[in-house]
Amino acid sequence: MKKVFLVDDEIAIREGIAKSINWENEGFVFCGDASDGEVALPLIERHQPDIVITDIKMPFMDGLELSRMIREKMPSTKIIILSGHDEFEYAREAMRIQVTEYCLKPVSSKDLLHILMKVSAQIEKEELNKKRLLDLKNQAMQSKTVARDKFLYELCEGLYSFSDAVKEASRLNIHLISSYYYVVMVESKSDSHEFDWIEKDYLCLRFHRKVRESVFIMLGESKQQLEHESEMIRQRLHKYEEHSPDNSILFGIGRVESRIKGISQSFSEADEEKNYSKIIRKYSSKETERDIESKKELHHLKRRDLIEFLKVGKECDIESFSRSYSSYLQTGNVRSQFTIYYFLMDFTITITHYLKELETKTDNSEVMKEISQLEMNASWIRYYDEVISYMEKMLKLVLSTRSGATIHYSQSVQMAVNFIHQRFDDSQLSLQTVADAVNVSASYLSHLFSQETGTTLIEYLTNIRIEKAKELLKTTQNKTYEIANQVGYSDSHYFCRTFKKITGMTTRQFKNQMQLAGS
Repeated sequence: MKKVFLVDDEIAIREGIAKSINWENEGFVFCGDASDGEVALPLIERHQPDIVITDIKMPFMDGLELSRMIREKMPSTKIIILSGHDEFEYAREAMRIQVTEYCLKPVSSKDLLHILMKVSAQIEKEELNKKRLLDLKNQAMQSKTVARDKFLYELCEGLYSFSDAVKEASRLNIHLISSYYYVVMVESKSDSHEFDWIEKDYLCLRFHRKVRESVFIMLGESKQQLEHESEMIRQRLHKYEEHSPDNSILFGIGRVESRIKGISQSFSEADEEKNYSKIIRKYSSKETERDIESKKELHHLKRRDLIEFLKVGKECDIESFSRSYSSYLQTGNVRSQFTIYYFLMDFTITITHYLKELETKTDNSEVMKEISQLEMNASWIRYYDEVISYMEKMLKLVLSTRSGATIHYSQSVQMAVNFIHQRFDDSQLSLQTVADAVNVSASYLSHLFSQETGTTLIEYLTNIRIEKAKELLKTTQNKTYEIANQVGYSDSHYFCRTFKKITGMTTRQFKNQMQLAGS
């Protein structure tokens, strides 16, 4: 029902109008009246009528001034002017104010009711149009949100090339370009809005893969800053995890990656960590305080070291790597069955993911069966020597599979790879010299190499040089500047900075660690 308010300085007119219409039967509510605009305005603001009927000539504040103020404060309220004056100026001013109806006194109750019905119909039509417009906006917003979530999820799945990703992000008005990325994934049984602080405090793109799961693609220009940021987020999520009822929070954080293509790798790592937390909870429904502390420590395992070994490690180094990578279990004097199992599952999941990456090049089904059989025995492992034995068996399986996998590159990329392996010790080696040797343009080779290998040519060359440097540090007593020369660096200071950036250690720290592992 539409509310009506009446303003007129003549009490007889106010009473006559109020009594001449059966308001409720006609679909209206007579919500009040006043003798002038000054008295009327606060009452109108209080009652919020749909329709105001007002005279023009009144003391203190006339009807036109009142209409201006109503139009400013309540633009959707309809105004009907009743006037005993038929001068053109009044009508023109009423039109300027956008008064809905302007009629002359005297007006019969029948005519007034007709006008009220007409205005009421106009209100209903406008409300219907507003609702339709709002529905259309909501549909468009929902459609845009669905398209945005679909794009971001497919981006995390690695379904877009760089150029296609940039084009689609631009079409959806998503700011995607950044130097570095990593992914945070949080699933909660309660309200997902409790993690809005991630979106508020950090630069990121958020989407939902499922109802109670939020995925955040974090962006930034500094790798070091993002790594620090991810650690801050991890610590805060751990606090949620500790205080959440019945373990209602699961989360995973991928490592910081450069390039848009790296988003899928970080997403995969975050997903694995989150899913792995679920596995661990199923295994141990009651965690001791020591178990919880151990799990926190294990979150800091450097999976990058394991992934690097899976890619380029040698069979003769399996034992030393196993002891180095699992040293936490020994030096920390950890004997908790839970902690050992957690460590082994983390190790196994990382290996399984690596083998899945190889699956497009070779059939690993038999190896995966052997991995599964070994994994079944992990829950029975109690002692450190058993951990080492488990790791060695797993790594031998992977390295033998890796050596049998054939990676098919295009002729140009394969020639470039061969040339890099032959000439990595040449300090003058560059994208241009490799492109000249392969007989293609540098820009074409750069695009092709990144597309087929998943890394840039310079990054590939740098990794080859650093792996060779690690080998020389382990097997020789050569000085740092000599090793820098042997792997293609004319500037030993630049070599040392690059070595630390990739390995996280100085050459001295790496050499000391290798000596400790071998002792």
